[in-house]
Amino acid sequence: MHLAEQFGDGASLVQTLGDLLRTDGLQDLLAGFNDAGEESAVESWLGNGTNRPVEVGAVQRAVGRTRLSAIAEQLGVTPEVAADGLARIIPSAVDALTPGGTLPSGEQLDQLDLGSLLAGVDVAELLR
Repeated sequence: MHLAEQFGDGASLVQTLGDLLRTDGLQDLLAGFNDAGEESAVESWLGNGTNRPVEVGAVQRAVGRTRLSAIAEQLGVTPEVAADGLARIIPSAVDALTPGGTLPSGEQLDQLDLGSLLAGVDVAELLR
């Protein structure tokens, strides 16, 4: 299944991820991935090399069942589909948010427009 069938151009998914980052913070999300055993993936997103992909199960563990269920409900999909979509865009989003490996401040996250930040990324292609 192409996730583009569920998410179209991905704008709603990107918006939802941006909301999650503004509410819970990037550090919380990255800590969740580290706790899920994805330290090397997180390092690749923060570094200058190629972003390592992340599995759906890691997203489920990192985001947590409660938050993932709320995201899925907001998007009108199952938690599994929401996790799959997030797995496709989180590496690019974290990479874009952390130029040179520098984490944004809380104030920067509060003003975050993830859609604009990812303007150069073909989100729809990531969802195929």
